[in-house]
Amino acid sequence: MTITEQPGQLTITQDEQLLASLHYLRLSATSWVLEQIFVRPSQPAAERAADLIKRFTELATAANVTVKVLDPYAKRYFMQHPAPDLLAAHQLPVSGAAAVQPVALHINHSEEE
Repeated sequence: MTITEQPGQLTITQDEQLLASLHYLRLSATSWVLEQIFVRPSQPAAERAADLIKRFTELATAANVTVKVLDPYAKRYFMQHPAPDLLAAHQLPVSGAAAVQPVALHINHSEEE
């Protein structure tokens, strides 16, 4: 298994098959956003996600940035593994009324399209 780093993305591959990925944005020289983590359904999700978050944490710490976290799994990870020097002060909650909710797209198409 190999973790590959590209701008804005970390991936775990094995035998050229994508197993998991973590996507992030570099907003500025001092601020990043951990957007989302994907893990192939056949993989142990918690283990693969933790591997990516640990590597992301190393990169963000080395870059001396603060991080906002959008991904719900990553939020739960950081609740169990606090990183006060890394995480931005104001994070959206993981659960409850103020938490980020999925958006359903309802696109109406006309016959003319």
